[in-house]
Amino acid sequence: MAVTSSETVNDTAATLQTDSTDAELLRHIRRLAGPVLIQQALMYLVGVSDTLITGRYLTSDDVAAVTIATYISWFLSGLMAVITSGSMAIVSNRVGAGDYAEANRTTGLSIFLALAMGFFVQVFGLSTAGAIVTGMNMSGPSAEAASIYFRVVVAAGPLIALRIVGNACMAAAGDTRTGSLIMVVVNAINVFLSYALVVGLGGLPMLGITGVALGTAIGESVGGVLSVVALIRGRAGLRLRAVNLVPERTRLARIVRISLPTLGETSAGILGQVWFLALVNRLGAISTAAHGVAIKCESISYLMVGGFASPAGILAGQYLGANRPEMAKKASNYCWALGNLLLAAMGILLFFANEPMFRIFLGSGKPELIAEGAPMLPVVAFAMPGLATINVISAVFRGAGATRLPFYSAMMGLFLLRIPITYLLANPEDGSWLGWGLKGAWIAMLVDLNLRGLWLGVQFWRGKWMKSKV
Repeated sequence: MAVTSSETVNDTAATLQTDSTDAELLRHIRRLAGPVLIQQALMYLVGVSDTLITGRYLTSDDVAAVTIATYISWFLSGLMAVITSGSMAIVSNRVGAGDYAEANRTTGLSIFLALAMGFFVQVFGLSTAGAIVTGMNMSGPSAEAASIYFRVVVAAGPLIALRIVGNACMAAAGDTRTGSLIMVVVNAINVFLSYALVVGLGGLPMLGITGVALGTAIGESVGGVLSVVALIRGRAGLRLRAVNLVPERTRLARIVRISLPTLGETSAGILGQVWFLALVNRLGAISTAAHGVAIKCESISYLMVGGFASPAGILAGQYLGANRPEMAKKASNYCWALGNLLLAAMGILLFFANEPMFRIFLGSGKPELIAEGAPMLPVVAFAMPGLATINVISAVFRGAGATRLPFYSAMMGLFLLRIPITYLLANPEDGSWLGWGLKGAWIAMLVDLNLRGLWLGVQFWRGKWMKSKV
């Protein structure tokens, strides 16, 4: 089912070495984007299934707990970007230059770093879960449930890291299909086990929030194993060998040099998003739970634009490696336009179908969550242009090795816009001026996304990113 190594290598070489027409370039983008869209959709469903099962079968406290724990899991998983940004930039660049030996060496070192980071996430998460949840203004049953969920999922940290980094390296080499197939398996296991362990299917124990978390952790763990097996067997010119897992200072330093700004971007994102969520949590468990469901609805836009963000980064890196900057910019422009087109449609859906989208997660129950959260979706509908630009152009910059620009963007957006505006609009008990509650927080998000997207767009058109050193 997956594309063979020789087929992918030949297809990549032919595409990079010829002057592709617009139609040919669009077909190549489509070949890369199709599997990525499937993979993004399935990754989204892994998180959505937890919220959907919790929303339909458990309590509002459990829904709030999944919101908190999912945020934390995203942040810790986001630490893998510290590896994948450098790895994808180097692998795609070397594939573009035809240097598969170096691409394989980088892949091996990336797997080594993934294991190291995964074990760090595991130990850190298990030892600090309770303190993190408490620090986010959670207490009572929802805090207890969030700690349980988080501990179970983070226990699978090393295998989650292998899945993320392994799939990223294969994608950078031009094979986006294998990662999609792996996510089919991950999602199937997650949905089945989470549901079975909540309702007690087939005599299994009814474990509540623990069952939801176990389904996620087991599915992700299987995905990590499958990703490593795929690399050992060989994909897209990449083949994992033990000799390439041995740490080497020069190459590790190269990966780290490119990835350091991404570490700053991720750290800023973690701090800023946790801070933002802590402000939302102060509005109460209903607002937190409603915010979580609204985020799941809005997250559909991320998976849609991700289908073109990933090809944008891959092609930017490969074309620059082949010394064809004009094609790197052309491919990026196409991906940007297609991403905006998709999110324009998504914006219409968010604006006009906000309540039906909420009812998909919550059924006919929990009207208080629908009343609190559904009005947030028309607000974020107007952020779709900024969201498309942030995702696609940031991927282009990372693929080119210009990782500082997304870092600057995250710092400015979160700390100069989103957090101050949330303080201003969302928390009347703190003496804020308007006291709009959850809607104030989402307006802050709207301003952040659109202005951040505008700044990144200007940097793209200036063109300095094409001269970055990998």
